[in-house]
Amino acid sequence: MRALASILVVVFGGFLHVLADTPELTPKEELAARKMYVAKCAKCHKFYEPRNYNEVDWRKWMEAMSRKTKLKPEQDKLLNAYLDAYRSGTLSTSK
Repeated sequence: MRALASILVVVFGGFLHVLADTPELTPKEELAARKMYVAKCAKCHKFYEPRNYNEVDWRKWMEAMSRKTKLKPEQDKLLNAYLDAYRSGTLSTSK
């Protein structure tokens, strides 16, 4: 039973980390982030469902794509906040 509890903590720990660290976006920030997501991400590839990736894999891809698209630090922060909110289900468009 303890082993199962430990596994659940590991599996869901990343998701709970996203929930705890997801900043609340203003409507203006949410709109700006959505526009950036469409402009930057769809420019090169189809949209991927962020919730289909575990936390580690998602962070790896986001870091790689941020470098590839040459996002400025503030753009990277906003886009990650938007997608973290989406992944956690706190955006109106993510439900």
